[in-house]
Amino acid sequence: MFLTLVVSGGVSSRDQNWLSRLKEWVGHGKRILVAAGDGVRHNAPYHATNNFGPTRKEAAMSSFPTQQVRVHIRWMIRRDMEEVLSIEQHSFEFPWFEEDFIRCLRQRNCIGMVAEHGERVVGFMIYELHKTRLHILNFAVAPEFRRRDVGRQMVDKLVSKLSSQRRTRITLEVRETNLPAQLFFKQLGFRATMVLRSFYEDSPEDAYMMQFRHVPAALPELPAANRIDRLAG
Repeated sequence: MFLTLVVSGGVSSRDQNWLSRLKEWVGHGKRILVAAGDGVRHNAPYHATNNFGPTRKEAAMSSFPTQQVRVHIRWMIRRDMEEVLSIEQHSFEFPWFEEDFIRCLRQRNCIGMVAEHGERVVGFMIYELHKTRLHILNFAVAPEFRRRDVGRQMVDKLVSKLSSQRRTRITLEVRETNLPAQLFFKQLGFRATMVLRSFYEDSPEDAYMMQFRHVPAALPELPAANRIDRLAG
């Protein structure tokens, strides 16, 4: 499938240490590049040309105000397509086209959602439903709304769909050079679980499989007397 992620943010020394440990765990000496607004692509089903690194647009993005905004996350509908395509085109050098979105969303297990602020679509995500997990395919936020908590709210929406009875995890693939995406998802509780060697068709680059696992809420501890009463019926 075709995965697109756009996230951005600073890299702390602690995160650099985490990255160093990750590189040691992977066991290869490839250089990992740090670039704000880096994008991710993998195995495009409709186009032979993929974007395997930060575009000039992404690398040149200026810093936007960091004031957090609240968004309403809802199902994607056809009239959202113009704004979704605008976000996609401003995020990637080789963006999805409208027919790519339509073809993907026509699949029974493929879901599209948008993040709306006021009457404007400021982010979107495309994900697949599987028996025990959700798999993110495409994830982007409008440039002027990045670093304003929109991405976290979108991920929180997906996390709210997990349960211990059915779908228990969220998965995605991230390019080894996409440090901003790795750090973004790490901060939200995702962990790298696997290295996918030579994962991309047009690049020798590897990918990291990242996963968020649902943890059931712990039941409150009952006082000893209440436990005895409960056992007694």
